[in-house]
Amino acid sequence: MSLLNIGKSAVLANSNLLNTTSNNIANINTPGYVRQRTEFVAEKFGLGVGQGTTERLVNEFSQKQLRRDTTSAAYSAQYLAEANRLDALFSNAANSIATGMNNLFQQLQTANNDPTQLSNRQLVIGTSQSLLNQFGSMSTLIADQEQFLNQQMDVYVKEVNDLITQISTYNNDIASYGSSSSRPIPLDLFDNRDSAILKLAEYLDIQTIDAKSGEKLVFMGSGQALVVERGQFNLLSLRGDPDPNDRTIELTLQSNANVKVELSAQGIGGKIGALTDYRLQVVKPVQNQLGQLALTLADSINKQNKLGLTLNGTIGQDLFRLPVSQGLAFSSNTSNANVLVEIEPGRAYQLPPNEYLLEVIDANTITVTALDDMGQPTANSKTLTSATGFPATFSASNTSNNDLFGLRIQIGAAAPGDQFELKPLNVAARSMQLASTRAEDVALASPVRGEFTASNLGNGRVEGLVVNNTNPATSAFNTSSLSNGPFTVTYQGQDSATNEFVFRITDSSNTLLGETRFSTNNFNGVLENATTNLKAQLGFDFNLSGVPRPGDTFTINFNTNGFNDNRNGLALSALQDASLVRRSAEPFGLAVSQYSLNQSYATMVGNIGERTRQARTADEANTAILEQTTLWYESLSGVNLDEEAANLIRFQQSYAAAAKILQTSQTIFDTLLQSVR
Repeated sequence: MSLLNIGKSAVLANSNLLNTTSNNIANINTPGYVRQRTEFVAEKFGLGVGQGTTERLVNEFSQKQLRRDTTSAAYSAQYLAEANRLDALFSNAANSIATGMNNLFQQLQTANNDPTQLSNRQLVIGTSQSLLNQFGSMSTLIADQEQFLNQQMDVYVKEVNDLITQISTYNNDIASYGSSSSRPIPLDLFDNRDSAILKLAEYLDIQTIDAKSGEKLVFMGSGQALVVERGQFNLLSLRGDPDPNDRTIELTLQSNANVKVELSAQGIGGKIGALTDYRLQVVKPVQNQLGQLALTLADSINKQNKLGLTLNGTIGQDLFRLPVSQGLAFSSNTSNANVLVEIEPGRAYQLPPNEYLLEVIDANTITVTALDDMGQPTANSKTLTSATGFPATFSASNTSNNDLFGLRIQIGAAAPGDQFELKPLNVAARSMQLASTRAEDVALASPVRGEFTASNLGNGRVEGLVVNNTNPATSAFNTSSLSNGPFTVTYQGQDSATNEFVFRITDSSNTLLGETRFSTNNFNGVLENATTNLKAQLGFDFNLSGVPRPGDTFTINFNTNGFNDNRNGLALSALQDASLVRRSAEPFGLAVSQYSLNQSYATMVGNIGERTRQARTADEANTAILEQTTLWYESLSGVNLDEEAANLIRFQQSYAAAAKILQTSQTIFDTLLQSVR
């Protein structure tokens, strides 16, 4: 009997071995299948082979490494795919904003060469419209990509929720089998669960913990639970507060929707983390920088054009119409107040490429804080007070704060605790329009001219005549004349007591406006250095060159019929190389605080290219690492056809030998029966 039992157990054992090997061969191309191995122990007292167990061949460390590397590779691949789109957009010479700006300034220079030609000024208007179209097209394409990111986010979140549900279902099935040897857990459940977890790792950075019940508990890399014992959390992609285009992500417990966990935008990992990081690191900053560049260019040209004289002989006006944006109210606000934000004319140079948080402190006070790329408050915050409460208007010109980020803010009847997000740059590049299409409105001439009296005995001349303000309310300028002009400067000679050079400034009625004294014969800033700052009062200033004689007079008059004058046109052209674009929300004076227009655009394009290059390098490295890790994992868990074929032959031979044992046992038994007959 013992020989028969031994043979029987040997046949059954080798049959199981053949079944396991055959199953491995059959599933060699099955995704997620883990190689199995059946092992036996010897029966006690030499009575054959004992009970066998079939197990999956998995190296837990290599499996976890495979998940981590899958997350990294999926992150870099997704990030690179998005970055390539924007890089291709900005690297195309046909889309270059720099080319458009250079064309505009080139047309300005052409107009300066012959200011009397109306056609030259018309080219300035036409090129300006083309530049606005370029800004609008680029901004729209960036906005489209942001919408595409949001759509991908919604799809990925749905897929993540499906995978979380699958993992939770597999956990429940595995736990229901228990650990009884009479009811072993089907190994395919483990394979399917591991495949779902690996797929989940493509979307999120995850960690797993083994529970006593056999369940796999899944957590995000930042610690939030996704799959818990007998339960799960679902990921939700929500419309942002207050901006619905800024997708936010939170977790909610499936069995209790009131249990919610808001996720940080950083450290999510995987494809979803790549979308979030790319939007925060590239898309939003580029959109803001593009809006900043458009506003700064337009406002600078407007400011300078209003300091000139048009072909019609009137003071210049705005050539561009700057947009007004509405502040976004948080859902927790208790009032229905609105906030309007625009660029304060002439102050775009103070505008950084940031968004802002406006908070109502009390019935009279608000704070405006610049936000960084991650939406977190920076150290640069402005506190503004309205003596009459709200509604109120705040700007640098009517507050004690001379650096209100170049903004003018109108706030309605807000309540303490209300908050608003200000995004003046988000749609600026695609919202600007021309304020005038008339070629005559390009103000190339200076509105004033300086002359010396022919009877002067000296060789003094008016030089460096610069206009700084043509607002009729705060200067001597009217639409087409100078109030109380012309103005006369008379050299009085040297004061015998102080040896100072003395000049008297009078208006058209010979009323004394002020007196200027110079300790040297360097006569710069005649009006600014007067006893009262006449530069601020009149809106212009000038220098005197040469050596005047006592009694010599000089006049500053309105530049009537100055059609062939291009002095203001040259100032417009000089904007091309001027430092106009604010680098960051840091206070002025810290490092390099401002760029030129072309430097700002080149920096923006360079940052896009650098981000893309980094993403490409990271993608190549992470792909290579994932390939190595996959080979390491497959070396144990993958099916090797050569090895399984060799095992199949070996187990066939051992099965045949075991069958011989049964045959021998039968022969012996028959012999014994015959011997007793």
